[in-house]
Amino acid sequence: MTARTADASRLVVAILLVALAMPILAQDREPSSSQPGESHTSTQSAPTPASAQSPPVATPELPPTTDPREIVRRSVEIDHRTLEMARNYTCQNRQVINHLDKHGEVKNTEIKTFDVNFYFGEEYSRLIAEDDKPLSEKEQKKEDEKLEKFLNKYRNESPDDREKRLAKEKKEREEGRAFLHDVVNAYDFRLLPDERVDGVDTYVIEATPKPDFKPTQPHADMLKKMKGRMWIEKKNYNWVKVEAQATDTISFGFFLFRIHPNSRFVLEKTLVNNEVWLLKRLDIDGGARIALLKNENVHQEDVLSNFKKFVTSVRVLPDVKEVTEPQPK
Repeated sequence: MTARTADASRLVVAILLVALAMPILAQDREPSSSQPGESHTSTQSAPTPASAQSPPVATPELPPTTDPREIVRRSVEIDHRTLEMARNYTCQNRQVINHLDKHGEVKNTEIKTFDVNFYFGEEYSRLIAEDDKPLSEKEQKKEDEKLEKFLNKYRNESPDDREKRLAKEKKEREEGRAFLHDVVNAYDFRLLPDERVDGVDTYVIEATPKPDFKPTQPHADMLKKMKGRMWIEKKNYNWVKVEAQATDTISFGFFLFRIHPNSRFVLEKTLVNNEVWLLKRLDIDGGARIALLKNENVHQEDVLSNFKKFVTSVRVLPDVKEVTEPQPK
């Protein structure tokens, strides 16, 4: 999604997700083991139903608890240990954006499908269909050129530039994890009756902002203007579902961007290959104003599917675009 945040609908996604769902997004994953000049391709690996066993992550034995804040804290720690596994997967993202008028009626609809992959350890979303139809030859060529430009940026990266990029990414991950501690501290949590979600037993926790919360990280003050619920797997504390709502206007960049009150999102994950929970659906109902000039109301749904796990590598060699080297699965 990072390549498609230019318009207001993308802005809604970016800001709202930062608030309560940072552990679920690919941007906060650990860097892959790819070396300079190396990327990955993949083969299909069908999702395992969520009702299957939880992923075999080494989870320390923890005493039972009914303390909702402790449950949320444990869920954050568990997510940190599954980030590397999550990065081993690519997917397709079908995105439907309904642009709404002031009465909430649909003005027009965009449907785009992206192939989400990793090259040189960086996530890249490649457009592969519009309105559920394959791209024209002209559009395909344009996407090929965009990808080639992206690849050239990293093919020609000097060791010094790569070191700086990785250091920056490391700092961003550390800041993201610190932000999560603010998430844990920003809310009063209330344990609601348990629910089953897609066959999984979950804790249901309501999060209400603390009026006296003191943020420690940039932008964490937005948490005081968000409320929501979390469905957390009871066995291993994985996040299964999140619902959130903006309770007040959220501003960024000296009011360059504003998210309107009552903007909502629903985020769902699924257990894939009996080993890792991955984002499967994102539903946005929200409004934003850009540069205090243009208001935009949207309903956006992203559905992620066709998860694939890396089983081959692609090494970029001088004067050769790609060389595929099959490896044992």
